[in-house]
Amino acid sequence: MRHSGAQNSTRKIISGEDSMRRQDAFILAGVSALAMVSPARAQEAESTTAAVGAHAGATSDASVVTEIIVQARRRDESLQDVPLVVNAVTADSITKLNIRNFTEINAVVPGLQLTPNANGIGTSSSIRGVNHDVNVSAENGTIQYYRNDAPVPSNFVMQTMYDVGQIEVLRGPQGTLRGRSTPSGSITATTRQPDLVEAGGYMAGTLASASAANINGALNIPIISDVLGIRVAGLHSFDRGNRVTSVNSDVKPSSETNAIRAAVRFEPTQWLRLGFLYEGMQNTGTRFDQVRSVSQYDPDYVPSAGAPDYGEIGLSDRLSVQTRPSTTSQKFQFYNWNAEVDVLGQRLIYVGSATSQKYHSYGVRDLANFFPDLAVAQIADTKGTTSSHEVRLQNLDRVAGLFDYVAGYFHYAVPSQTNLDDLSITQLRLAGLGFPIAAPSVTDTPIYVAKGTPTEDSFFGNVTFHLTEATELSGGLRRIHFTDNRDGLFISCTPEMYAAGNCTRQNGTQSDVNENATIYSASIKHRFTPDLMVYASTGSSWRPPVVAIGNFTHADYTANEIAHISLPSESSKSYEIGLKSDWFDRKVQFNLTAYHQDYKNYPYRSGGAGIAYININSAGAPTIGNFNFVSAVPIKVNGVEAELAFTPTPRWNLGATVNFARSRIGNALLACTDALNNQSGAVGSDGIPDTVTPTLAQMQQAYGGERVAQCAGGGQSATFQPEWSGVFRAEYTLPLNNDVDGYLRGLFSWKGKSRTDSNNPYDNVKAYGLLNLFGGLRAQDGGWEVSVYAKNIFDTTKLLSQDDLAQFTSVTDVYLSPPTYSVSGIGSTVYSSRYAGVAVTAPREFGVTFRVAFGSR
Repeated sequence: MRHSGAQNSTRKIISGEDSMRRQDAFILAGVSALAMVSPARAQEAESTTAAVGAHAGATSDASVVTEIIVQARRRDESLQDVPLVVNAVTADSITKLNIRNFTEINAVVPGLQLTPNANGIGTSSSIRGVNHDVNVSAENGTIQYYRNDAPVPSNFVMQTMYDVGQIEVLRGPQGTLRGRSTPSGSITATTRQPDLVEAGGYMAGTLASASAANINGALNIPIISDVLGIRVAGLHSFDRGNRVTSVNSDVKPSSETNAIRAAVRFEPTQWLRLGFLYEGMQNTGTRFDQVRSVSQYDPDYVPSAGAPDYGEIGLSDRLSVQTRPSTTSQKFQFYNWNAEVDVLGQRLIYVGSATSQKYHSYGVRDLANFFPDLAVAQIADTKGTTSSHEVRLQNLDRVAGLFDYVAGYFHYAVPSQTNLDDLSITQLRLAGLGFPIAAPSVTDTPIYVAKGTPTEDSFFGNVTFHLTEATELSGGLRRIHFTDNRDGLFISCTPEMYAAGNCTRQNGTQSDVNENATIYSASIKHRFTPDLMVYASTGSSWRPPVVAIGNFTHADYTANEIAHISLPSESSKSYEIGLKSDWFDRKVQFNLTAYHQDYKNYPYRSGGAGIAYININSAGAPTIGNFNFVSAVPIKVNGVEAELAFTPTPRWNLGATVNFARSRIGNALLACTDALNNQSGAVGSDGIPDTVTPTLAQMQQAYGGERVAQCAGGGQSATFQPEWSGVFRAEYTLPLNNDVDGYLRGLFSWKGKSRTDSNNPYDNVKAYGLLNLFGGLRAQDGGWEVSVYAKNIFDTTKLLSQDDLAQFTSVTDVYLSPPTYSVSGIGSTVYSSRYAGVAVTAPREFGVTFRVAFGSR
């Protein structure tokens, strides 16, 4: 640990578990400076923390300096010594800011966007100028999620937030120190581990507006002092989801999560440590898709004749027009085990995990509600398992007094399969006249995505040379071998039909990947003074090929369709410089980072509702469909990240973190809708995405034998997030007596203007900010706390995204000719609504939280 030359400063080491235990009044305002050690190391830091904390209480007139210890490079280091950007949130901060959902860390980590997908399968994430959508890249994301050092599916982490010791966000390419290769970062959620000395526990509850309720707690029991302990934690959470209701349904939206976790820690000797954890989680959700009236932004728009009219609907109304809600159900079981052995100044570490997951989703297809009596939906069932094994060897004592090292082997496998039922509408019509001769009916098309087993085997290593006390040089390599053998997509096929060999594969969807790749990292840092460190780093990343699933056309894919469904592997290179500094006797902390990153074959996914294309329905008739096609594109990203923390007194602290990330697509062909000349309105592609939705006949005339168009890309943003974002935070704590503190804190999250989809003229987002306020009382020993809060206190409603097309429903028309009424023709009709799909900021929420704790907490 570095020592300050200042004589009137008191250094306090902080860790995730320790900060919760002591509930100190003195916290560092900058959220990025709220990092912690991993659980095993946190236990070792507690005695030091307690001693220093006692000294701090006796020197209240002196400034209190918070030393944050992290393991970003797999060993204990001060946050200010690590030559990379680390954003972390302690358990104390999670409690103070009433973060009950993992996606809420968006509010405290600028430049990070986490959004669960509406279909219940995974999440969309964005950091450092690029997006990751699990529906495109599966779990080979730009960000890798970890639970206690084990890689896990993103949606498992997203659903629960209880008894957490830390959340740590590392930015930039990862993979030469542990886990998987990712280009833009990793997020680790570490659970609180059993205390081997002291029994304890806590219970926390929140009641909030819109019927929201959350109760979670934990019990810690040392079975054999200093040797064996267990910790059991649980959660029940209920809320109204996106709080969007429907004008055509009495059903209310909801999201309910139940989870339980049990951990065992066994340390029979000083050189051997063993651990095991089990976690089970189930989430069910009911939702409606929010809409707004198209007439509010396009007064010239004309809907289909007979389109249902439910009146003017605005953004702040939070309304849908669905008759039935969409639903999701998710179940996870997670097993995590680890072992550490110390011998001859070295540490051997093994971390293993197994995750089973089941998803069920029912997604309403008739969002325009033209056919309220028909249950038209896409039903998906996905089952999968994830297993990982990692062995690492690293030094405890510096080798020859010159260098530290980490070397290891990693294995990761993610087998999964998906069954779908695509329910569509069929209308029987009289040939020649075209009028209906029977009520519309529902046609079920089964779809099967055959089981695949993406598997990675890697060897990695990293060495840090300490050239002098002030200068170090670090470098690492990772050799990756990746395989994925998947038979592909089968339309009009069930698992039973597939097993019997009675299905036909959709061309272009088979995976037969067998690739090798090498990535690297290197950095140099120099500490000019005890309070100023400057560093430079570079790194590379690799991600496997992509096959995007979701275009369920009943015909062979065309060349353009294959080009925007099956993509090659991605690679990237990153360059970064930064400084970390403390000023004015460490009352001020300022960190600054600038970076540049180049991507090759980044899988860019079209935004919103997707690209309109010619879909061949189950009857063989062409109709207009929508799909989020992907395109392999080059990208350049430039960004700056700055942190400023100011602690004028131990009772008052302020902090700000600002993020800028600009990503631009280079020369590439993007999937688009381009059947019209935008200047003349005539039929014919002009290489520019259409600003007016073409008809099916116009698309057929313009595309010839193709079914989707391509437009030249260049200069568009590669992300749907704003270039600028920031977090500003303040807290004031006042001791009311010898036992009780009062506090007030505020958190302001700001997002700059953005254009969500460059091909969509209607989804431009203006800059906005959300203010959250908190106030409460707490015991100085952390035994109890009661608080009230208001999130989005001004009830700010801002558009986040909007579909470029009005919601529509496609119908297959089957023409029957008398007198035998045999089929004489197949056609389709597209019914366009008066409303378009949107997403807006979360509404205002008021709540009260009570927490009691005892012993080791």
